[in-house]
Amino acid sequence: MKILSYHQLDDQIHAFVNGQRQDRIPAGWIHSTRTAIGMTLQQLASRLGLSVPAVKKFEQREQVEAISLGSLRKVAQAMDMELVYYFKPQANSLEAMMEARIEMRAKELMALSHQAMLLENQVPDKKNQERELMRLISEIRQQKLSSLWEQV
Repeated sequence: MKILSYHQLDDQIHAFVNGQRQDRIPAGWIHSTRTAIGMTLQQLASRLGLSVPAVKKFEQREQVEAISLGSLRKVAQAMDMELVYYFKPQANSLEAMMEARIEMRAKELMALSHQAMLLENQVPDKKNQERELMRLISEIRQQKLSSLWEQV
């Protein structure tokens, strides 16, 4: 029995669940899981009611990100697994992502007004710029969230 193989995959699964890993499994989840649990292509094909070449094609399509979620879900179920699908913010949390977006929007707006002020020879000092940034951040927080995604 290849205990090491499924322990290694289990470690990889936990790394994804805990957010410690975001990259793809090079061989793909279907192939990696199937081999880790000792299931042959023939056995998986039989459980899916498909041919071996069809299952092989699933493995290949997953590697190039061309497989549907429905197909992944069926394959997962055939291996007594569950497909988990979600979006993870690039920042640590949605709150951190939105705060960064708010600050970026405020700085964009400041840059626009700063250009106009330069034309009029009215450049605010650092303290007033910081005060204006805080005011804009506060104002933006009161607006609809959709305003954060509009082009300036």
